[in-house]
Amino acid sequence: MTGNLTFSKFKAQEFDSISGLLCEIFDTTRSELELLYKEVINDFDEDGWPPHFVRRDFFKSQYQDFQKIYEISPSIAIDLPSLFEFDDGINDKPTIVILGQDSKSDQDSEQISLGTPYGLHHKGSREILGRTKLYFEMIVALLTLGYRVYLTDVYKVWVCDPNRPYYGVKLPRVDQEKFTSTLKVEILAMAPVALVTWGKESANSVKELDLNIQHLIFPHPSGAANGTWKKLMNQSPTHENKLAYWSSEISKVLPKSI
Repeated sequence: MTGNLTFSKFKAQEFDSISGLLCEIFDTTRSELELLYKEVINDFDEDGWPPHFVRRDFFKSQYQDFQKIYEISPSIAIDLPSLFEFDDGINDKPTIVILGQDSKSDQDSEQISLGTPYGLHHKGSREILGRTKLYFEMIVALLTLGYRVYLTDVYKVWVCDPNRPYYGVKLPRVDQEKFTSTLKVEILAMAPVALVTWGKESANSVKELDLNIQHLIFPHPSGAANGTWKKLMNQSPTHENKLAYWSSEISKVLPKSI
């Protein structure tokens, strides 16, 4: 890596915009969000996967029947958007947005499991867990080209089915629309030069947003999409091959900014 890695070091105007949008989606305040980010940032370099939680009423469904499921769900997860950048003395780097689908948890808790997209606020996810280590290495490839990388999810809450741990319950349309209604504003608030989607679900979610931003569509890096990766690369979908293909393709379409 080049330079020191910084995590979620937002510019003041960026945090103003993002926190305002999160306050529309969740039952929270800018002050609470600042504290939550501070907790996560403080554990960024801690070994393993230090847990973080937030009160369960942080989110409320607008659909009463789903709210009943939510209240008895054994596991709920929420992702806060995050930002990666190299602290190398270069200011005002261009930003690339990577859009995920939703959060997830496999831990029971009376509170909400608080995280960030792909769990990359955890050192264990960045350096140990093979699947998310690949995600992080793909992000580092963008950072090395001189970009900042903003990660966010379409649906920032995931609710475990009480009858099928740990499978998610699909959010009702009214809640889905609450998230997607702010997504375009959220993306544009970061003024990105490109948007990356991993997988069909996140790619389809931005089709109607009319963003007028370069959209780079890739299969999801997880093993579930190995068949698609194999056809795309015409070679075995190993960790090394996916990373090499990704690095080659993004360098063709994204100019090196430093």
